[in-house]
Amino acid sequence: MSSIRVAVSPSTSHTAPSTPGSKRKVTPSAELSSSKRVLLLISPSKQPANTSPGATISTRPFFAPKQLFPRGDAKITQQYTHAHPEPSPSSKQQEKQEPEDADATWHHKQVLLPFDLRDPGTKINNKEVQDLLRSIFPATWDVTEVRYRSHLLFQVDQLPRGPWPVTVGGLPFTILSDDGQGRALMFPRQIHGNPNMKIYSEGYPDDSKALISDANLRRLAAEVNACFEKNVPDIRMLELMFTCERTIYIVLEDHVAINVHRNKLPSWIANRPVGYINNRELHRPSWVDMPAKRVIQPQPNKGVIDNTAYDVLRPGVQINSKYLRDHAHPSVWSTTAGVLVENDAGDAFMTVASHGIGEGETVWQGKRADRIIGKAVVEISFTDISLLKLKEDVAFVNETFETEAGLSPKFIRLRTSEDDMPSGCCYLNSPYTGNMVGVVVHKSVRLFRSDPHPTQSNLGYVVYDWMYTGQDEGNDSKVQPPDGTSGSAIWDDDGVILGFYHFYVSEGAWAGFSASASASAVVDAGYRLAK
Repeated sequence: MSSIRVAVSPSTSHTAPSTPGSKRKVTPSAELSSSKRVLLLISPSKQPANTSPGATISTRPFFAPKQLFPRGDAKITQQYTHAHPEPSPSSKQQEKQEPEDADATWHHKQVLLPFDLRDPGTKINNKEVQDLLRSIFPATWDVTEVRYRSHLLFQVDQLPRGPWPVTVGGLPFTILSDDGQGRALMFPRQIHGNPNMKIYSEGYPDDSKALISDANLRRLAAEVNACFEKNVPDIRMLELMFTCERTIYIVLEDHVAINVHRNKLPSWIANRPVGYINNRELHRPSWVDMPAKRVIQPQPNKGVIDNTAYDVLRPGVQINSKYLRDHAHPSVWSTTAGVLVENDAGDAFMTVASHGIGEGETVWQGKRADRIIGKAVVEISFTDISLLKLKEDVAFVNETFETEAGLSPKFIRLRTSEDDMPSGCCYLNSPYTGNMVGVVVHKSVRLFRSDPHPTQSNLGYVVYDWMYTGQDEGNDSKVQPPDGTSGSAIWDDDGVILGFYHFYVSEGAWAGFSASASASAVVDAGYRLAK
């Protein structure tokens, strides 16, 4: 008996929404063009009784994300019984050929298996698992796991046309064709230091646990920075990254010739292999390193966005502020509202992206420039997070817009410095992207120096999560969040706010990654999620 492939959609809620206007009035084109369905791969040994279109199926045996399937079941919308269409031609030939079958099985948001591939006890090379994995993309001849099962690598004859799912069996993946198109490894090749030089071996066991909280990562970054200042004062560390492959990258200033100085640099830090890159290799957007309240050129919008002026604000609405440009007309910068937080005194504030606040520090929402909703009153240093004091007549609910299941995700708290590195899927909902899914695959600590000659005591250590939403290479249909996504809250399956969206990397070896400032910075500043 062969495996069965079915497309499913979440069972929708039949109850009224808990808050007014919880459904977007305008669906962003990025969400409209993305699949809302999930593919279930059903093995012969675990076949349910009814897999016909219209039937309801439990998603729990498939380790489905709770945010996507909050009720634990789904409705089957299609069963695939046909063979794969032929692989797509090369990009140069695509415009001359008929498009692929619109119902190709890989055109889904995620692919779920009756096996949890995040569990080390699940054997990837098991025949039943391999048969399922090789049934997703046409002409797949191998599927392997990469270091510590950080991701899967699909090797195919030719790259299938996008869009592709974000995860397969709970894991992100890369895909590579025989002619070298696509991507083999999620992270770039490392340039190592001196193989005989190891630092900070004590206190960091040889597993991932000791490095994955924000507090531990900040501590390690401070220790490594102090070591560099003492032993190689001419080489400045800008950022320390820790990946799901249990490797470390150190980001150095652009003028440092890494190959020239590599013998001075450790190859092992905290029992992890270390690689070195220059800052320019990250290809951060140019505005990221500009000073606050700078004059910037807003990024043009692509497609339909939701710039509705809502009567009740919530995470994910568009907000705007005005920059006064020298000898020119004012410029409007649009970003996304975060969540409502409060301090011990009960004072409530809305989180916003600092770089989206103009000189007057006032903000309006959607198309209503005549309705000022509040003013930025606090900036959390170096994080690009500011707190906006809303006007008394402005209502805000701490629930974002509803998902395909007809429910608004429930937020429970902000992530703290002691929480472990997120695992599994994470989510955001912005007026530019609509609902979007990713996976946190590495963390970093960036060092900020406000003084030309800083000391350890006045350095800023800001933690970022790096979310992977699928490879860019060969996937022309992939959504790339624009700059206006900045400020969006990102949460996990349990409703914990992980952080606030910062920027997307669209080119270079790190393309496909998005950085977000950890919510622990807000907690450490004395705030919690408002109820």
